[in-house]
Amino acid sequence: MRDLSNCLNAILVLLTLPIYLLALTVAPAGALIGQFTPTWVPEWLQFITSRTFLFVAVGLVIWFWIVIFIANIRTGPTIDVIGIGIAFPMFEDGISGYLLLTGVLVAFSVFKMLM
Repeated sequence: MRDLSNCLNAILVLLTLPIYLLALTVAPAGALIGQFTPTWVPEWLQFITSRTFLFVAVGLVIWFWIVIFIANIRTGPTIDVIGIGIAFPMFEDGISGYLLLTGVLVAFSVFKMLM
């Protein structure tokens, strides 16, 4: 049963990781585009130019770093402190995928509430 949980955790990490990384890059770009040239963005992408999306994306990034910190505490120190190796304990930890999924769902509901 533990192997199944670890497998599901790794799948959830792999599925939610692009959302966190895209939020980090799209939110500042959307804010800049919305401020200087709001007509460049198509109608269905207008939400990325709002300050609400920027606020939610910053919250997602902060939650991502909290989850990395928790995973590093639970699995022990790693050799690589700054590089990509810092994210590897999320795959070994049993709860990181669930925490990342919770962060995405909370961010989505907060965004829908505020928009």
